[in-house]
Amino acid sequence: MPTNFRRTCVLLLAFLHAPFPLASFGQQTATSSSGIIELTLKQAVQLALQQNPQRVIARLLIFESDRTSQIARSRLLPQAEIEAGASVNQYNFQSIEREQHHQDAGPFQIIEAGPTFSQSIVDLPLIRGYQIGKEGTRQSRADELTTRQNVVTAVVDQYLLILRALATRDAANARVALAQRLYEQATRLQSTGIGLNIDTVRANVELQNERQNLIDAETLTHTTKYGLAELLNLPRDQDLEVTDGLNFYDLPKLEKEALLSLALATRPEILSVTSQQRIARLSADSAGEQRLPQLGFTGFWLYQGSQFNNGVPAYTYEASVEFPIFTSGRIRAEEARAKLEEQRVAELRRQVEAQIVDEVKSALAQLTAARNSVDVANLGLQLAQEEVAQAQRRFQAGVTTNIEVITAQDELARANDNQIGALYQFNLSRAALARATGTIETMYSK
Repeated sequence: MPTNFRRTCVLLLAFLHAPFPLASFGQQTATSSSGIIELTLKQAVQLALQQNPQRVIARLLIFESDRTSQIARSRLLPQAEIEAGASVNQYNFQSIEREQHHQDAGPFQIIEAGPTFSQSIVDLPLIRGYQIGKEGTRQSRADELTTRQNVVTAVVDQYLLILRALATRDAANARVALAQRLYEQATRLQSTGIGLNIDTVRANVELQNERQNLIDAETLTHTTKYGLAELLNLPRDQDLEVTDGLNFYDLPKLEKEALLSLALATRPEILSVTSQQRIARLSADSAGEQRLPQLGFTGFWLYQGSQFNNGVPAYTYEASVEFPIFTSGRIRAEEARAKLEEQRVAELRRQVEAQIVDEVKSALAQLTAARNSVDVANLGLQLAQEEVAQAQRRFQAGVTTNIEVITAQDELARANDNQIGALYQFNLSRAALARATGTIETMYSK
């Protein structure tokens, strides 16, 4: 195993097991007395993998492909059935002999019953059909893995949206409380003659703006939860709460080339395209092998007679060889079509590989930028808090109007939004890199 690849696997283990949320992951979901289900991110992912409709459909497609493979295999195995029949017949000898007048033969009856059987001995197209069916099952399993990872990605993204909405709501609550205190301060200063009415009005306007922001933030927490409930396929009357929080932690340094190698080796989309290439190759072989002889065996054993008590055994055992001589270009056209399918799948593989490379590079670049953004946002929030405190003291001392306070409040709101956005982008970028390398299910559900 290459050294870089092995090193990346070790780093990814640390990357995957880094503690995402503040709360610990439990194995069982908690339901409050009010009937609200409380979910960690891990529990939400596990629940989605159990009952998300897309994941269930993908699983059913695996079973369907497996049954198709069984049907193809059955054509290679012996076939047997029981036949029974009774008939009354009458003929006119004039239809088969030159007679001047018609001459009846019959009526007479025939009763027969017994088994019939057949077995393909050499039929390469049937063998290829069975191999194609087995490869189709492998492709369905790879597609199901892709669906699982897409479901996990959607759940993680939606969960992070809820966490961002909750953080925005909490920050809005804090700003409303701050605006309320500053409004009350302006009112007191006006009543003592130190402050002006315009200061009180200005503080009241800022308070109403923050209350409006809080209303919008509250609404966002509800709508994002509805989106997660849809992904989890919860009952329509089931409410949920999330128990984790946005968090930041340092990550090991990741090497781009090793991540690319890992992604190209493990992404289920690559496994699916590989199965498609094998199916296309087997289809091309099957089309050309139609020119080869096909050997089969059929037969029957019947008890025949005019009555049940006067019958005798009648049987036929037959071996057959079919060898196509002229098919009007059908086989050649089927071969050409199969080769075109091989070329199409080869181009599809190149497209998928290019897409994976782009996703890994973009996710790694975004994660690196997000790590730096968190540091900048934390510092910006600290400075904004200091600015508000200083402006509040200056206004309290009557050195200035509360324009400085209002300006500081706006800067604090922006700093809060920047910090929340940076934490959200950091966690989102981490999930995107895990999805790009094909490890997102391991990260969030194990």
